[in-house]
Amino acid sequence: MGLWPSHVTFENSSLSAIPQTVFAKSSGVETFNASGCDIYELLPKTFRHAADLKYLYLDNNRLRKTYGSMFLGARSLELLSLSKNQLETIDPQTFRGISYVQEIDFSGNLLRTLPDLFFAEKPKLKKLSLADNFLQELKKETFGEMTALQELDLSGNMLRTLVAGTFDGPWQLEQLLLQNNRLEVIEATAFENLVKLRGLNLSNNNLKVLPATVFNSMGVLRELELQQNYLSHLDSATFEENLRLVMINLDNNTIATLQPALIQNLTDLQRFSIEYNQLQELDVQLFAHSTDLKRLWLSGNFLRHINPGTFDTLEQLEDLYLAGNLLSTFEGGLFRNCSELKELDLGGNRIKRLVAGSLEGASKLQKLTIDKNEVTEIEEHFLNDTPLLDTFSAEDNFIRNIPVGLFGKLTNLTTIILSDNQIKELAPGTFEGLESVINLHLNRNQLKHIDASLLNLTNLEYLDLSYNFIRELDETALEGVPNLVTLDLESNRLDRIPSAINKTIKLDYLGLQRNRISRLESGQFSQLSSLLTLNLDGNKIATMEQGCFRGLQSLTMLAFVNATPEYESLDLFNDLQNLTQLFMEETNYTGLNSVRLDSLQSLDILSFDTNSLIGVDPGFLSGLKNLTRISLKKSSIRFKASYFGSLPNLEYLAFTSNESIALDETFFAGAPSLQTVEIQDTLLESISVNAFRRLANLTELYIGPFKRELKDIFTGNEALKTLRMKQMSFTTLPDHFFWANRRLDTLTIDGNPNLCELKPAWFKHMAYLDYLDVSSNNISELSADLFDNTPVLHQLYLAENPLRVLDVGVFRKVGALTVLDLEDTLLTDLPVGIFDGLFKLEELFLGNNKLSNLPNGTFRELYSLRMLWLSNNSIEHVDPFLFADMPRLKEISLDDNRLTSLDDRLFAAQLALQNLHLSGNRFVAFDLTTMPYASTLIYLALDTNQLRSVKITPGLEFLTADDNQLSVVETSDSDYYRLATLSVQNNSFSSLDSIYRFDRLQELNVTLNRIAVLDFAMIATKFPRLTVLNASVCAVESLGRTDNPYELKELQHLDLSNNTLTKAEMSKMGKMPRLKTLFSADNRIHGVLRLLDRLSKF
Repeated sequence: MGLWPSHVTFENSSLSAIPQTVFAKSSGVETFNASGCDIYELLPKTFRHAADLKYLYLDNNRLRKTYGSMFLGARSLELLSLSKNQLETIDPQTFRGISYVQEIDFSGNLLRTLPDLFFAEKPKLKKLSLADNFLQELKKETFGEMTALQELDLSGNMLRTLVAGTFDGPWQLEQLLLQNNRLEVIEATAFENLVKLRGLNLSNNNLKVLPATVFNSMGVLRELELQQNYLSHLDSATFEENLRLVMINLDNNTIATLQPALIQNLTDLQRFSIEYNQLQELDVQLFAHSTDLKRLWLSGNFLRHINPGTFDTLEQLEDLYLAGNLLSTFEGGLFRNCSELKELDLGGNRIKRLVAGSLEGASKLQKLTIDKNEVTEIEEHFLNDTPLLDTFSAEDNFIRNIPVGLFGKLTNLTTIILSDNQIKELAPGTFEGLESVINLHLNRNQLKHIDASLLNLTNLEYLDLSYNFIRELDETALEGVPNLVTLDLESNRLDRIPSAINKTIKLDYLGLQRNRISRLESGQFSQLSSLLTLNLDGNKIATMEQGCFRGLQSLTMLAFVNATPEYESLDLFNDLQNLTQLFMEETNYTGLNSVRLDSLQSLDILSFDTNSLIGVDPGFLSGLKNLTRISLKKSSIRFKASYFGSLPNLEYLAFTSNESIALDETFFAGAPSLQTVEIQDTLLESISVNAFRRLANLTELYIGPFKRELKDIFTGNEALKTLRMKQMSFTTLPDHFFWANRRLDTLTIDGNPNLCELKPAWFKHMAYLDYLDVSSNNISELSADLFDNTPVLHQLYLAENPLRVLDVGVFRKVGALTVLDLEDTLLTDLPVGIFDGLFKLEELFLGNNKLSNLPNGTFRELYSLRMLWLSNNSIEHVDPFLFADMPRLKEISLDDNRLTSLDDRLFAAQLALQNLHLSGNRFVAFDLTTMPYASTLIYLALDTNQLRSVKITPGLEFLTADDNQLSVVETSDSDYYRLATLSVQNNSFSSLDSIYRFDRLQELNVTLNRIAVLDFAMIATKFPRLTVLNASVCAVESLGRTDNPYELKELQHLDLSNNTLTKAEMSKMGKMPRLKTLFSADNRIHGVLRLLDRLSKF
């Protein structure tokens, strides 16, 4: 507690009630803060002498209700904050006696209704927050007398309709927040009296249409947010009276067309965003009157072409975002009048060439992004019109060559990003004269060599060369970058530490992980006195010489995970006096070759996971008094004594998956500061009742298995917030077992076959419980009062219990649930109404049950549901209106049922459905193009049906249709397709002809078909981004013609096993520089090893 003459705070203490002495007569207390305490009630007359109190903060407590005259006496109160309590009801007379309050915050409670005229007689109330409650409707009288109100926050409720007169009272309102409700209807005159409104947020609702005149009264409106709705059309007169609008956000709707008249009167408009809609074109006059526009977002639409002149009036435009469209070019003087343009994003389009003159007019451009296009060629003078360019990014394209003069005139350039291209070499002079460049990204290319004259960048600080094919660096390769700070050489082919690094004496980060380095020699890092981080993971280091870390006196982090060195010296780390983090997972560290750690006096974090520490001396950690985190997972360690006797600052300890141990009262001796302990998957032979009692700061504990009954082992752990008890064997626990752990917000009790019942008494004092997982037990019944004392429970997992039957009211007291898992619980029926009141439920799992009939109304109040799992039941028919009340549903699984068709009306309400799982049913044909969700679906699973035909949309990104009878994949005609993953294993394909159109494919599986000719040259041409190709057991006889050389540039995994390919056919394989795995067994191949010479990454 901090106490001043006018300010009293108990914030984040264990206070359960406000002492009445705080507000003794003439106490003079003006501010009282008891947020984050454990207050569950306010005693009557608490504030009777609080005449001076102005600011009262009671947030983050567990108040359940209010009562009349609750704050009587606090007549000077100006601010009252009761956010994030557990208020379910409010007494109509709560505020009697505090007429002059100016700000009230009730956000984050459980309010479903408000008393009539609740805020009456509050003539000075200016700011009111009711956000994140469960309000379903607003009566006309609710805000009737709030004439001084300026800010009203109603976001995060369950409002579905706004009627005329709702806001007639607060006519001075300036800010109205209604985002994240469930609004479907707004009457035309609902905002009629809000003539002073400046900001209106209606985002993330369920609006499909807006009355043309709904905003007419808002003559001074400045900011309007309508993103994340389902608007497909806006009347041209929608913003006709809102002449002062500065910002409009229409992102994530389904608008296909914008008429120029919509924004022609908005001459003050500065920010306009309409990302992720369905725009296919822009009227050339759309922005004709938007002369003040500074930021324009058009990403994520279907724009194929933008006519020259479209942006001619935008002389003030600074930021333009066109990413994720279908543009193939931006030539023609699009930016000729955009003289103030500073940032241009063209990523994720279909641009193939970067042509000189395309950026004419954009003379002040500072950042240009052309990532994820199809660029193969850059003209030398492409950037000549952008002399002030600071950042150039062309990541993830097909660029092979960088013209020597490309960057020649860019004296302000600081960042060049050319990652993930096909650059094999860079000509000397490519970066000549670029003294301003600080960051250079060349990772994920095909570079084999860095010429000594290439990197003449005297101010370069960051250089990323990872994921290339570099075998060695010339000793002088880095002489031209004397100020280099970060060097990343991960995943190259270096077999030794390159001596070139010693030319970079300012280096503080060196990444050498996943190379082929086998030996660390003495003195190799002797010049790197500034190095802070050295990562050597994944190198299979076999030898570490004494003195190999000499010179690294500043090093703070060292990692050499997945190495098996022979430690030649017990004093290996003697040169690392400042090391704070050491990661040695899988490094052959044992009790026989224990390198001494006592020289690492500054060590803070230590990981020894997956080592065989059998026989390690119990004192091997002694002296590491600054250690705060240690991980000993899978270390085979046997605890014959306390290993933690002198670790006073240790906060985190993990030794999961080890030998069995006994937790006696001395086990954690010497580590009183422990906050997190993980002992999962380690058999506990015994647990002393005092094992954890001295760990007063313990907040997270993960234990199990344990094969005995449990005693009261947590009585001293009042700070405990997270507890997992895995594979315990107790049949029950005492009623009071958890009563000392009132701060618990996460509780898991899983994998206990003896646990048949959950006692309501266990949860009596778990008012803060947010997450409860009791999966994989033997619970057969849930009592009606089980959840009476867990009002803020958000996630409930009941899977793999033999529940069989659920009472219709079992979830009535957990209205805050967002996730409910009832998978594999032997349910045969769901009574209508069982999910009523779960307005905020987002994920519902009902798979692996025995459900066959789901009556209409089963899901009637699940307005927020976005994921529904009904897989592996016995459903033959689905009521066409079953999902009508779930407009936000984005993913549904009906896998492994008995469906033969889907009614056209079934998903009519799901305007944003993205993922549909229908595998394991009885469909004979499936035509996605006729479905109401055709334009939004990106994932479709149709495995193991009886399909003879399937037709997909251009926007689908993932299709799996294994184990059917398909011979082609049909699609509607289009000039673009977004399919990235296609699996048609075990079908009837004889060729890839119907698949070649999907030019964005990254993964293709045609295993178990009959494709005699697998034309690799065609595959390389049609699928330039292909990384995975599975064509096993396809009767492949030929890999096509070899008239022209080809290269499968991105291919990493190739399976051609169990075909009839000969050695001659296999020799036709072109270059595959990134291939990592090749399966070719059971073909007619001899001398296959000679073929691997061309597979450089294999």
